[in-house]
Amino acid sequence: MNLSSIQLLNFSFRNLRKRFYIFVIPILLFQNCYLNPFVYDLLNPVEKEENPAALSLLGLGPTTFYVTGQLMVAGTGVSGATVRISGSTDPTNVSTTDSAGRFKLIGSIGTMTLEVDVSGTKFTIELSVTPLAVTLISISNSSFTVFNLGASPSSASDVTYLDITSSMPYEGLIVSNGNYMATVSSGFSFNFSETLESPSNPDTWRDENFIIFPSLTFLSTSVGGNNVIFQVNSGTYLPETDYYLTLQPGIKSVSGKSIKLTIIRFRIGALYL
Repeated sequence: MNLSSIQLLNFSFRNLRKRFYIFVIPILLFQNCYLNPFVYDLLNPVEKEENPAALSLLGLGPTTFYVTGQLMVAGTGVSGATVRISGSTDPTNVSTTDSAGRFKLIGSIGTMTLEVDVSGTKFTIELSVTPLAVTLISISNSSFTVFNLGASPSSASDVTYLDITSSMPYEGLIVSNGNYMATVSSGFSFNFSETLESPSNPDTWRDENFIIFPSLTFLSTSVGGNNVIFQVNSGTYLPETDYYLTLQPGIKSVSGKSIKLTIIRFRIGALYL
């Protein structure tokens, strides 16, 4: 091989190497840049799921809500009552309670006053409405209670629940020697707005879906139709004690509806068995 051949070979190799660098290096730089997390996020923004409640707190979400609850008297739903928002100019924004005492109105964030008419007995209910919760401020007739309050955006699909239509014990009950026989002496009982699924093991199902604190000893359980009954060992009641009974969403109807998580607060007062 002569000198000119060697020079030609070196020249060709240098050209090939330059072309390789010119072609490959930009690709490597692009990959390193594109795969950099900061750059990648700029080029590929991720669509984040919006939280209606959080957006409402910022003034960016829905401004009107379905406000719902159950009107009860002595643990039983009050049906046929008329409920409207005080001062509302919308004649259609009126609710008539169903068999569970359930009402549903369209309201906005803030303090809401409801006017209630139960067969001529009129009173008011004052609520505090936020995107996260609805709480009772006051009720002008102490014979009634408001139960299972909640809110959902009015733009969302209407949500229906399996409801309690009556229960023993009930929210606000105070048990004493004077009313023990007429209240919880026969155990606990619950009636629902629809026929329930039949559990394969009623006692296990009860323990999973009726949580009591402080604890009580529950005995045999009966589930049939829309009714649940279970016995309580009366010797496990503690006098002068507040109890909290939580009903879990595992309580379902045959149509597939679940009960909303529900807490019933009652008190064992001066009870000496």
